[in-house]
Amino acid sequence: MKKTTFILLCFFGLAGIVLHGQAKAEFTDTPYPVAVKYLPPPPDSLSMAFAYDVHQYMYHKSLRETERGQQALTDVSYGGNAISQRMQDIFGLPPASVDYPTIRKWFVNSLDYIALPCGAAKTYYNRRRPFDRFNEPLFSNESPASLRLQGSYPSAHAMLGWAGALLLSEINPKLQDDLYDSGYEYGQSRLIIGAHWQSDVDAARLMTSATFARLHANEEFLALLDLVQAKYDSVTQNTRPTALDQLHPMVYFLPEMPDSAGAAFANDVTAFYKNKSLRSGNRGIQAQNDADMTVAGISKAFYPLLGMNISASSTPNIYRLVETAITQARDNCLLLQNENHRTPPYLRLREQAMPGTQSISESSYPSCHATVGWISALVLMDVCPTKQNDILNRGREYGQSRVIAGTNWQSDVDAGQLLGGMVFTSLASDHAFRDLITQARQEFNQLSEISQVQADAESAVSSAYTLDGRCATSESRGIIIYSDGHKELQ
Repeated sequence: MKKTTFILLCFFGLAGIVLHGQAKAEFTDTPYPVAVKYLPPPPDSLSMAFAYDVHQYMYHKSLRETERGQQALTDVSYGGNAISQRMQDIFGLPPASVDYPTIRKWFVNSLDYIALPCGAAKTYYNRRRPFDRFNEPLFSNESPASLRLQGSYPSAHAMLGWAGALLLSEINPKLQDDLYDSGYEYGQSRLIIGAHWQSDVDAARLMTSATFARLHANEEFLALLDLVQAKYDSVTQNTRPTALDQLHPMVYFLPEMPDSAGAAFANDVTAFYKNKSLRSGNRGIQAQNDADMTVAGISKAFYPLLGMNISASSTPNIYRLVETAITQARDNCLLLQNENHRTPPYLRLREQAMPGTQSISESSYPSCHATVGWISALVLMDVCPTKQNDILNRGREYGQSRVIAGTNWQSDVDAGQLLGGMVFTSLASDHAFRDLITQARQEFNQLSEISQVQADAESAVSSAYTLDGRCATSESRGIIIYSDGHKELQ
């Protein structure tokens, strides 16, 4: 029996590699985030969120006999070659082609790495797929029996499509909106097929942005990325902007915001009142604190995990990294808010927002706080990878605070987190930003090695100084330098 089991495991493991037409991931020396540690669980079957899932399933079934339904059948194909074929016309060349071995190696191995956390999450949640739940046929030639053995949450197809879009956008950001649209629709096709719920594909995209960002701590990935950008420019005659204000183009792609007469809006209203009940507890206090969208506010939010404040004086590289990320995220979000004007929930429902949490903007879609919180988590988890799961969860909760505050709808927050991952990709396409991530990580490591030995308080006052030369007191924060040369992080 043991021998037979071993043979079957080997067979299915090798079959997976053959079916994908790609080699095993080579970036596995970089530990990836564990999805179940930061992803929200799938909706409860008695919740309005699940009712929205059911609505989306029913709506997408109506598209099966249309041209969009035929595209969904094509999108059943899974793997690096499938994504390569779907996006090659936009990208300008097939990224998984054997004619471009460097690009193929980078693209395929990156997809493999990003896919690694998906299986464990599927097994953990073990969610029934919609076709199985409603005892209906699949709209594809896939094996229903095989799909029943795999949980639906999160969607591996949606993960793969979004990963391909993020990866190729990093090579040529000028194509990002078309690539995002293609990657997004590849995931939406799973609703038409009947294999996934809407929340399955939404969660997959959030998971994808986290694992994609984590790749930027892998030296082999970064070295290949430089080569791929150079090769792509050579083959396609692509030119990269040199002016600082053109290095990071704005992202315009977003899912359509919910119609006020649809099921998505009903879910938004339900989420408002459900989260309103959290205002009186500790979570409400956190939501008030999370209203601060500055570097100081981000520092306060992530301090318990990082163990140090982020400031221009004590952590200049980390400060520049976070400031660059949240500035780009905020500016991009405000641009989209102006184009997608949506009344915040507390105004629409004639309710009160939590004191001190209102935004300057009169539009709520997408949520700037969610965008800023998520991109902050994406860069900080690479700075402090030992806490990556907690950092990602905190970044997600930072955006969720806006639903508790009553200043944003749930769909605003979801769109903001999606945008945060796209803005990170836009920034990471620039070599200078990738270098800044590395410098911030090195700075964090150096500061983390500083001795935490407690000194006598009286001695500290007379013989300790801060980095700017001021005499340190018990209230001083940052790096404290003692007269004997000893340094301590306080």
